[in-house]
Amino acid sequence: MRPVAKQSGHFAAALSEPKFALFAAGQLVSQFGDYLAQMALIAVIGAYTTRAPLAYSQITVAIALPALLFGPIVGVVVDRRAKSKVLIAADAGRAIIIGLIPLLMKVTGSVLILFPLVFISFLMGLFASAARLSLIPYLVPQNKIFAANAVMNFINKLAGMVGFVGGGLLVVGGFWRHLKLQPWEAGFYLDSLTFLISVVTIAMLKTGEKVIESQREPELAQLWRRRINNLKADLKELWTLIFSSPKVKFVMLSLLLVAIFGGTLYPLVVVIVQKGIRGSIGSGTGGVGVLGGIFALGMMLGSLSIGFLGHRYSRRMIIVVGLLGVGTMVSLFALCRSYWQLLPVGLLIGVFLSPVMVAQDTLLHESAPDKLWGRIFSGRDFVLNGGFMLSSLFFGFIAQIILPRLGTTNHERVTLFWCGILLAVFSLVAAGIVVKQKKAESSHG
Repeated sequence: MRPVAKQSGHFAAALSEPKFALFAAGQLVSQFGDYLAQMALIAVIGAYTTRAPLAYSQITVAIALPALLFGPIVGVVVDRRAKSKVLIAADAGRAIIIGLIPLLMKVTGSVLILFPLVFISFLMGLFASAARLSLIPYLVPQNKIFAANAVMNFINKLAGMVGFVGGGLLVVGGFWRHLKLQPWEAGFYLDSLTFLISVVTIAMLKTGEKVIESQREPELAQLWRRRINNLKADLKELWTLIFSSPKVKFVMLSLLLVAIFGGTLYPLVVVIVQKGIRGSIGSGTGGVGVLGGIFALGMMLGSLSIGFLGHRYSRRMIIVVGLLGVGTMVSLFALCRSYWQLLPVGLLIGVFLSPVMVAQDTLLHESAPDKLWGRIFSGRDFVLNGGFMLSSLFFGFIAQIILPRLGTTNHERVTLFWCGILLAVFSLVAAGIVVKQKKAESSHG
């Protein structure tokens, strides 16, 4: 990879900014709770269903559908509001919704109530995600944005490592029953508390954000007519940027490849581990938690390395090399026959994937004007969630319905292997796109 001319500071430089350090600390606590809730979701589905691939695919619909239905609109709202206020409102709302999940499941006695509540929670999460990423450039100087993205990716995976391992133990621990709680209930309650901590830290920030002033209309009809016209204009501005900027277009295509990887997690990887493989210590939800923690540790190592060294290299080549590594490791993961073999492969998947996500976020920050940050990052979530949902349903359907009729065995492993091959091949295609773009840029330069 060739160095780029523009330096973006190293990992520690971002943490020297007091406002960003406070923000990062609050998000570390909040995202730790998120991973606890994810383990609680896995435990609930495992308790109420047969743990078949499609059972886990179905929850991805509730997770991803908000982005497909409301993603572009979310970005417009975030761009026209103070990002810190949007983030406070979204986290406060999620604290309430997540806290209601165990209560309402007890009242109804049905897992069905889980789906609308998860839908609402992830809808609020869209606002939080777009606002969080749009807020970063207001907390650090321009030359530290790459470092700040690396820090945010690092703390997300630190929270993941602790949350997956700790959550895996929490949601199977019997000591919660002494408090008359099911273990998975505790995960949701703790997640609710962490959102409230996030609200407090964000409220302490003074960001100096630029907000588009809203116009006042004397009549309600005029107000809504103007809002609809503004929405159309804002969305047109977003699509114009995506199709006119080669870098933004490249990021969106690479996000689809990341979504393919994400779509294998619930229907394939979780089922492989929960069903148990040779080495019984790694079976069940606890085994999923430990594996998730190892994966998060790999993401942390990837964030650290790219945060200190990655600002020297082409963002697009970081993405290509990382995705190629992820695809190769996913295929190797499918070939593992022992739980202990899964752990180093899961670690390497995280090491390769983390730089991809840091480079993608930084390219969007650098390629889009600040007035479009909310829309571009909600568009990012739209692509990730849409691709995640569709690929999860597709791979779950292949593993549970198609392959058994073809007489194959180890359906989840076969599907996962070819998914990794597909990701690696697409990464090589992306490398060709990067080369063409660089030639075009040099010729125009």
